[in-house]
Amino acid sequence: LKGAVGPTTAAIIVEPVQGEGGARSLSEQSLKALRQLCDETGTLLIFDEIQCGLGRTGKLFAYEWADGVKPDILALAKALGGGFPVGACVTSAEAGAGMTVGSHGSTYGGNPLAMAVALASMEELAKPELMDHVREVSGYFTQQFNGLKDRYPDVVVDIRGKGMLMGLKLATPNREFMQHARDQHLLIAGGGDNCVRLLPPLNLTLEEAREAVSKLEQACEAARAKAKAAA
Repeated sequence: LKGAVGPTTAAIIVEPVQGEGGARSLSEQSLKALRQLCDETGTLLIFDEIQCGLGRTGKLFAYEWADGVKPDILALAKALGGGFPVGACVTSAEAGAGMTVGSHGSTYGGNPLAMAVALASMEELAKPELMDHVREVSGYFTQQFNGLKDRYPDVVVDIRGKGMLMGLKLATPNREFMQHARDQHLLIAGGGDNCVRLLPPLNLTLEEAREAVSKLEQACEAARAKAKAAA
């Protein structure tokens, strides 16, 4: 990455935890190294937390897992509106200095309804007890997913993600596995690198998490049976 940054490089933009790319989480060391590189070269550091931010990882922002690291620009959306369409571009005072009145706008930017919804959503997401709950339930998922990996090494190759942005890298085709999960009435998303993603509501209960794990185990059984039948 250092070799790719030159005098004409304006910014580096990354997701602290990838979504569509396969639920891959950047390490604390990687985020710190990115911040240091940007500081040394005068490059803006932009974090895309549209999917991984706003409590999804167990902290309000995913980058907060790396102590001392802050972006120059932060992209937010999705959970910001709790289902209502809204997005935000958050900047540091220095990075935002050039965004004077009239230089950066949006047709629907700042409309009163969206702002009221976003404020109400942020008030809920910022509650410490919600973040505690996310960490508790995601910890349960991680433990159970590692168990699935141990029991079904021919199906589950790796456990990925952070908090409630979780991914399973598979040995079997991910689209087929998604169908096995749907057969159990469990909806999961696909992702890059033959991964499936689970992004449950942050208020998911432990009982609901147990039900999801049970359905995933049945999906693993179905994937194993199909692979054996095709062998």
